[in-house]
Amino acid sequence: MGPIEILWLAIVVFFVLIAFVRGYTRELGVTTIIFGALFLITFFLQTYLPRFITFITGELSIQVTERQLQHFYSIFYSLLFLVIVFWAYAGETLTFQGKQPKGAAGFVLNLLVGLLNGVLVASTLWYFQDFYKYPAADFKNAAGQPILMTLPLTPTAQALVPMLPAHAIPPIFWGGMMLLMLIGRVRK
Repeated sequence: MGPIEILWLAIVVFFVLIAFVRGYTRELGVTTIIFGALFLITFFLQTYLPRFITFITGELSIQVTERQLQHFYSIFYSLLFLVIVFWAYAGETLTFQGKQPKGAAGFVLNLLVGLLNGVLVASTLWYFQDFYKYPAADFKNAAGQPILMTLPLTPTAQALVPMLPAHAIPPIFWGGMMLLMLIGRVRK
């Protein structure tokens, strides 16, 4: 597999294309849900789930290594986040009021909201890998070559990691942004 920043960029482009098809008013609803998912996971789950897992494994006398827990948390949070994003796109979606402008203004609005959603989704998945020390790099084929990811990161990726939104922005921000977006959605 190639550098993680190339995968990250591909995901961002994919979400930009989705935004052009759906329009910014529907994409802002997804942005709101992404903010909520980030708040739920980074503010609550990353704080309380490890405590719960430690309690349960202690009570049941289950022996788990730190690396096994890193794999579990990375996969669990990534899947939970992806399921929430999928739900935000599926079925009846949260749509903001407004009329899709024609021409360059509509193009720019769709582009910006698509970029925001793409960056949030791609960087959040990358964040889970980074926070738990890249468990995807542990998967190797019979010859011992990495299947999903190669470490060390490229210099570009190493420079981007501190700028990932979930690293750079405090978790409470996501809850505040979700609240502001919901207020913006319901105001007349």
